[in-house]
Amino acid sequence: MSQPYVDETARVRAALAVIPADDYGTWVDMAFALKSGLGDAGFEIWDEWSRTAANYNERAARTTWRSAKQTGGKTLASLFWLARQHGFELKRSAYPDRMATALAPRPDVLEQRSREEARQRARHAAVAREAQAIWEWARPVGPEHPYLVRKHLEPVPTLRELEAPELHALLGYVPASEAWPLTGRVLVVPFWIGEAMSTLELIDEYGRKSSLAGGLKKGGYWIAGAPPSKAEPASPILIGEGMATVLSAHRATGWVALASLSSATLPQVAAIVRERFPDVELVVLGDLGPGEIKAREAAQASRAYLALPVFANDARIDDKVPTDFNDMAVLSSFSRVGDRLREIVYRHSEPVQPAAHLEIGEVPGERREEVMSNVKEKLVTEAQEPSRRRASKRGEPKQVTPPESPPPAAAPVTTEPAATVAPAGEPSAATAVTSRQFAPTRPPVGEPLFAVADVPNEVRALAEHRFGSPLRMATPRENGGPYRGEVFNTEHYLIQEVATRSVVFHPKAQMEFVSERLRWMDENARLNGSELQVGYDGDHPKVYPWDRARDLLERTVGSLKKSARELNFSPNLEVMLDQLQTRSWARIREARAAALEQSKERAGSQDPNGPDR
Repeated sequence: MSQPYVDETARVRAALAVIPADDYGTWVDMAFALKSGLGDAGFEIWDEWSRTAANYNERAARTTWRSAKQTGGKTLASLFWLARQHGFELKRSAYPDRMATALAPRPDVLEQRSREEARQRARHAAVAREAQAIWEWARPVGPEHPYLVRKHLEPVPTLRELEAPELHALLGYVPASEAWPLTGRVLVVPFWIGEAMSTLELIDEYGRKSSLAGGLKKGGYWIAGAPPSKAEPASPILIGEGMATVLSAHRATGWVALASLSSATLPQVAAIVRERFPDVELVVLGDLGPGEIKAREAAQASRAYLALPVFANDARIDDKVPTDFNDMAVLSSFSRVGDRLREIVYRHSEPVQPAAHLEIGEVPGERREEVMSNVKEKLVTEAQEPSRRRASKRGEPKQVTPPESPPPAAAPVTTEPAATVAPAGEPSAATAVTSRQFAPTRPPVGEPLFAVADVPNEVRALAEHRFGSPLRMATPRENGGPYRGEVFNTEHYLIQEVATRSVVFHPKAQMEFVSERLRWMDENARLNGSELQVGYDGDHPKVYPWDRARDLLERTVGSLKKSARELNFSPNLEVMLDQLQTRSWARIREARAAALEQSKERAGSQDPNGPDR
């Protein structure tokens, strides 16, 4: 006699329905059992059953399922055996609907989950307030931030910075990345959900990243550029993972760019942007490697273009395989990144659909070897600059704002200019393109803003009295600086000793102090003797804090690294130098703190009435 057919999935659901999901060991065993019997198709059943537990956590569930193996020693037989211990009848020919749908959480579980969700919302709100307070306390990013310099990027208004000890004091704990505490100058990157700040990403000088504990990350984004408006026709919007990748693409194109905290939240951010701007072209910036899967998912779900960087086959950056658009900008150029993104958007009338044989956004027949390497860029740059002048890391090309509408179909997009013969005495087109490509982004240093004779005699006399005589005196230049050194503060001028017996007079009429602390010190006559850094944006001076010992340490380590690379020493030496620099700076700070404590003790031990006479 033949046995009636019983759907195995229905049997599994019914068996799970009688097993409590609250015990952790049972919960994990059932993940292994379902993966062994049903494969990845069993996740929905297992996850639905997991939700009946009071302590259910979606992230933990997905992580546990990924770690479960089909050969983990648990099978569907293990599941059915355990179900029989709870009264399940295995030999039924059919299962009542109440058994197949018995996975609804109990009322007490729903109540406990509701309380937990309320606590989580309160925690998210508290972290959001903390993020806003830290953002308001932080100061604009000063010049030459090590992380931005290494990434060939410039500060933008949506980035700020704090010293690591300041962050420790504000947070009440030491932010860390994989047990490594953040040190030095820490970039503060705000992430928004709608109109409200939700959390902060913190990036130190070495690229170590952390975020505020307990902050809401899902759907949060950082923005580079002016926020798009529905009232005005918008240029394409770029969406990617990570601040450096997105800022590189923004600099290369001038388009608005949004960054998610991780590749896992990229689809949510893309969906939010598509819902708000249904008619705007979206471009998802994918990373080569594991992040590409989420990037493809985000592009397909939001009807967006997917752009992937391209590299030469042997390209390396810091002895690692390059993966993102920032790596492409560093190895090739920002103009190359801009050309690629504009080509992807403007060569199609609608977003590219995924195909198994061709990457979305990939030009058929495009050779990876055509991508300019960093060696070629360095050679061209050095050939154009005077031999006595070092190549500047800040000398990246200015970007041209892309056209608002696609080019005519009859004019094919080309990434390399055609070779032409220029008339005698005129520069060739290739030379002109190369000159624009390597034009520095920072305006050139101009003439002195005023003459030394324009400085009042009493101010010059104060400078000689403070810093000695004879004294070399100078005035700042347009777009000059940064000027570094000890300062002497007067009512109308900030006198700065930039070298031994050499001073520069900074006018205070339009001077901007980048932090409230410096502004307070100026207003309360506390700047005298401070070591500061002054840079000029045109004729507008900006004052930043500066530490001579730290600057000397960084320059020394940088020089040692350069020598190690020139002599082909092991890359491990650079890692050791970074560690030594961190330890040396920690010792300097400890010595300063100890000296300050000793000074306070000596001051407290002195008798205010003086010795007996």
